[in-house]
Order: sequence, then C-alpha cells, then structure tokens
Amino acid sequence: MIQLSGIMGIPLLKKSRYTGSDGPLKFFLEKRNSEEEGDRLAAVYWIGETCSDATPREKMSEKLFPFTAEGLLEAQAWLNEHVEGGGSDRAESIEEVD
Repeated sequence: MIQLSGIMGIPLLKKSRYTGSDGPLKFFLEKRNSEEEGDRLAAVYWIGETCSDATPREKMSEKLFPFTAEGLLEAQAWLNEHVEGGGSDRAESIEEVD
C-alpha cells in the first residue's frame, strides 16, 4: 500500500518529481502547469522493472488531480486502487479530476 503522508507533500512537488513503487507497480507524481488549467498534480504509474525513462509512454497510465493536499490524497487513493487490483499492463486514457 502506498502511503505518502509524512513522506512528502505539495511543497516538495512544487520543486521536484516524486517517484516510488509498491511491488511491480512503479509511479511518479509531478506538478503540471497549463495556462488554461493552472497547476495540476499528475499521477503516473506502470507495471514492470524499468524506470520511467525506460518505459514506453503507452505502457503508463496517468490521471490529473487538483494541485492541493486533497488532490494528493486522491492521487494516493487512485494509485492504491491499482496496487490492490494488480495494476494494468496497458495505458488508460488521461483522466482529469476536479
């Protein structure tokens, strides 16, 4: 189970990407910015032994959340759904949560 509280938070994500894993599920969280949407939290996961740079984008699943403490909790819950469900070996479409 992925547990982010006490490890990292929004202040860290303002400056850098956070990476982690739980078994074969690998993930990263990062800040994304667009003029239309403003700051968003991107949660990206994939299954395998390779790092994000060596994993084809089509093997990754991504979901966008609000760039807030609540959005971080939502991202954690979303990642844990995939840890408990065994993940997916194909990419999902990019989803946005408001």
